[in-house]
Amino acid sequence: MNNVLEFRPKCAHDESLSDCREALEPAVMKIVSDAVGKGYTAAEAAMVVADIADDYILMLSRQLQH
Repeated sequence: MNNVLEFRPKCAHDESLSDCREALEPAVMKIVSDAVGKGYTAAEAAMVVADIADDYILMLSRQLQH
């Protein structure tokens, strides 16, 4: 199977996004780990983190439209 990323056009922000992910990933993993420690499954915690991020992106997009 081909890697989809091979076919994506290069984005000027690719390196910045990679750096940002490297900086934030440990914090997100800690959030998930903390949630697991409180009795939630890792999948539940990851889905909630993704949902929160999605809501935040939608909020930002609405701000850009105004």
